[in-house]
Amino acid sequence: MADRVCAKFVSKKIRKQNEVSFWNTIQPNEQNIDPVLVSTVPVSGDVNDIAFYDTSTFFVALGNGSIAMMRSTKAPATGVLCQSPEIASIGEDDADSCSLNAAVFTSQNEIFTGNSRGMIKLWDLRSISEKPILSTSLSEDSEVGVTSMDRHPFQGHIVAVGGYDGMLTVYDMRKAQTPVTVMEASDNCLNDLRFHPERADHLFTASESGAVWHWMYLEVRNTSSAQFSETDCSTLLLKIDSALHYVWEQLHTGQWKDVDPEWRKLYSYVSLFKALLCLELGKDEGSGLVNAIAACDMGLIMGEPILDGLLSNIADILNEKLWMLSETKRAIQENQKEHEDSNGCYPQMNKENFVETVHVPSIETFLLDIMDKKPVVITGVMDSWPAMSESRWSVDYLRKVAGYRTVPIEIGSKYTDDAWSQSLTTVNEFIDNYILTSNATAGYLAQYQLFQQIPQLKKDILVPDYCYLGTCDEIQVNAWFGPRGTISPLHYDPDHNFLSQVVGSKYIRLYSEEVTSSLYPHEQDLLFNTSQVDVEHPDLEHFPLFPSAPYLETILESGSMLYLPPRMWHYVRSLSTSFSAKHKFDDSTKIKASDLLNESDGDFSLKKYFRSYREIFKTLGDNEELNDCIIGTNIGFDENDLMLNGIELFKKKY
Repeated sequence: MADRVCAKFVSKKIRKQNEVSFWNTIQPNEQNIDPVLVSTVPVSGDVNDIAFYDTSTFFVALGNGSIAMMRSTKAPATGVLCQSPEIASIGEDDADSCSLNAAVFTSQNEIFTGNSRGMIKLWDLRSISEKPILSTSLSEDSEVGVTSMDRHPFQGHIVAVGGYDGMLTVYDMRKAQTPVTVMEASDNCLNDLRFHPERADHLFTASESGAVWHWMYLEVRNTSSAQFSETDCSTLLLKIDSALHYVWEQLHTGQWKDVDPEWRKLYSYVSLFKALLCLELGKDEGSGLVNAIAACDMGLIMGEPILDGLLSNIADILNEKLWMLSETKRAIQENQKEHEDSNGCYPQMNKENFVETVHVPSIETFLLDIMDKKPVVITGVMDSWPAMSESRWSVDYLRKVAGYRTVPIEIGSKYTDDAWSQSLTTVNEFIDNYILTSNATAGYLAQYQLFQQIPQLKKDILVPDYCYLGTCDEIQVNAWFGPRGTISPLHYDPDHNFLSQVVGSKYIRLYSEEVTSSLYPHEQDLLFNTSQVDVEHPDLEHFPLFPSAPYLETILESGSMLYLPPRMWHYVRSLSTSFSAKHKFDDSTKIKASDLLNESDGDFSLKKYFRSYREIFKTLGDNEELNDCIIGTNIGFDENDLMLNGIELFKKKY
């Protein structure tokens, strides 16, 4: 400030009234002109000293023992906000290209501001940059100025914003580009708005017309406002069902892979509207929740993900509410018949044909000795899964997490049967009709992306580290849930597969690709990867070469997983009520062991292929250089440097 302050005048007393004066000593294009008085600020007590803090802020020492902080600016201040120990002010000084009309702290170090052009910005006070970390507009079509703001008292990321056009907008700062709620709060400018400090579901707005409104759960509390009648909702629901039917027809025209994704996205949005209407129509009874959750699930099954998984989130909340509202929280026991003697369903097995079992193989061992070479049963990897411990899966747990969710199931023991079909049902109905009750016709939730539809179940399982050995970013996860006796006919997949047995047990028989001619694949295109042979009851007259094909077999028990190389034929039969998860990744761009032994690829990075890279170090044996590297991870070595050291050690070893 020294280059701009020409003099300092302390303690002016006139008629017992002290004041601090602001003078402008620099006038453009003029010389030898006297200072011009800009403004004066009355103060209590003698002004004993003045000291600038920065180019616009200074402190005044007063005779009464207090110190005042002041800001020198020619523009009026429009607001001040405090969040101890921080204090901020906003004004009409064009700091944001126009006047700032409102601001609010969203955290100790972040401020949310709104200007007269309707721009809303989030600023980080710790940043040395003069640019906001987030910016959006209150209105896309026109520059509607912001007039007021307030933060949710308990959830700092929720901010309500008022505008000159009377619109009330609520933002979630975690995804502020899209408002959570937009509604017309008044025909006039919203001058102010405030959350109730203790009951945050209550919001108050004051408009330029003098009206004060009380909002509760974002519904205006005004007896004169017209209500949306039940008849209107029913009429709208019929129109929505007609729209869903039309889109459904578009989805089922031609092959699924050729359907325009926009039709699927549209189906999701219309399903969301239907869910909200079902909640409105059935708000006083449980049927509204049931119909709403069914609409959400149809959108998830047939549509595309929308609005950051909103359909899934709504369905999870409704399922939990329905579970809590159930008259009796039944302690469901698995079907007693499942615990009866089941020796009759176990096949006769030859020990010479058993699949090799390996306990938690290292990444290196799996890559060099197993991957793409042979099938193995892997034990120990699933021990840390929540599904095997604190969230241990059972029929009762599945009812609680997903009982009211709609899922597709297969009807029939195997998909090659003529009577095989598919149907939609809730998880509760599936459990009642096929898991806990003996049924002449088997039902099977098979090869379905259940974990994508119900993320809460996905949290209970983990992706095996071995899956990251491929360069394909997408790892598909499917679910198999069914009673004893369900069968997956002999077939092969083009991908690497990890079949993880969470509940129950399965008999599995494996054949290599080399004996394909003895397995008699179907000739039609849709079943080209499926054998015509009934593995455990073969028709030797029609398939005489089948008995000569060598095979491996195993009983996959709960807590074990089976690795299957690409194109390995496999037959699966459930020996009890069973729940399995399968992780698979594309084989089109797999890693070869030789890739690890040279650096011909300039972009080569060991870290790219190994998530648990310390496994490599463990397999290299004990040596001083290795120990130094491992210890280095605990004393702050850069991870990239550590990876380079790991590569060098690996190359020395091999």
